[in-house]
Amino acid sequence: MSTHNSDPGSREFTPTVTVRGEAVLRAEPDEAMLWITLTALEGDPGRALSDVSRRSEQLAVMLDDLGVANADRSTTRVTVYEEFDHTPSGRRSLGHRAAAGTSVRLTDAELIGQLITNATTALQARIDGPRWQIAAENPVHLDAAHEAAADGQRKAKAFAAGVGAKLGHLVRLNEPGTAQAGPRMHRGGVQLASTAAAGPMPIEPGEYEVTAAIDVTFALEPNDYRGR
Repeated sequence: MSTHNSDPGSREFTPTVTVRGEAVLRAEPDEAMLWITLTALEGDPGRALSDVSRRSEQLAVMLDDLGVANADRSTTRVTVYEEFDHTPSGRRSLGHRAAAGTSVRLTDAELIGQLITNATTALQARIDGPRWQIAAENPVHLDAAHEAAADGQRKAKAFAAGVGAKLGHLVRLNEPGTAQAGPRMHRGGVQLASTAAAGPMPIEPGEYEVTAAIDVTFALEPNDYRGR
């Protein structure tokens, strides 16, 4: 809490109270990001890249079959490099490694599990994710903001009552930071590479915290109440 003159240019001192209102709400995430990496190690860099390219085309078909829109997938990285093993006698070339990464945005937990299973069993893919997200347009952010402002007002009233005053008009609102989920983006570490047949990977999104904070300043007025 802080008190100060709300109008430095005025000769009349106007006491104020400034507090921080906070709120934490829980909500289910709206979507998740999944990263799929395809790699191949061959003696020739062209063959390694050709292998990854072929399986990338198969991945595109797989995403089409699962109904993943083109706007929800993106090639994130393609690399080709020589890989070495370090031995007591020096470096030994293992061949050339090609890799291609694809990020996929999904909203259906069951679909995420199906994609993880299909990509690992059919394409020997490495999976990273899911990373859950609560969309910026989710109404829970406004609900958290409303609760934070109400919390600030309650705190300010309590401070005012403690010094025998009451709240006057609102002087200032200041958001110290952008409301966000905590964690808004939660990244799992599912990394699989298997050719064995399996059912869909069980995926549970759970709930995540959305936080909001606001600094509020109110004028303080004398409490005219006279107890009988």
